[in-house]
Amino acid sequence: MGAYDIDKFMRAVNMDAGRLRAYVADPAAFTAEWVAAGARGPGSEHRFGGILDEQEQRAFAERDYGALYGMGAHPYLLWSFAEAVWVPEISRPDLVERFRRAAAAHGYPDFAT
Repeated sequence: MGAYDIDKFMRAVNMDAGRLRAYVADPAAFTAEWVAAGARGPGSEHRFGGILDEQEQRAFAERDYGALYGMGAHPYLLWSFAEAVWVPEISRPDLVERFRRAAAAHGYPDFAT
């Protein structure tokens, strides 16, 4: 649906250790739960759940930070999210290099919300 919803998802995962563990354990299931909760209707801005289109859902389910960058994810939130999700699974220097390559493939996206 847009950069706002992508950023909201990443912030929710980054700010809650339980959500981070759940996302890392099963990104596809966590993403599906997030979308299902968002489809239940309006509520507090800080509630769990949100709206993501199919492309955004796939990027989160596949932990594809390059695709998220290309969709306009906030670069600082995205880096923090990628680091939380991937380290220690891979080393931080390896993540930095992978992140650079993945982001470069998308050029300079439009970060307008």
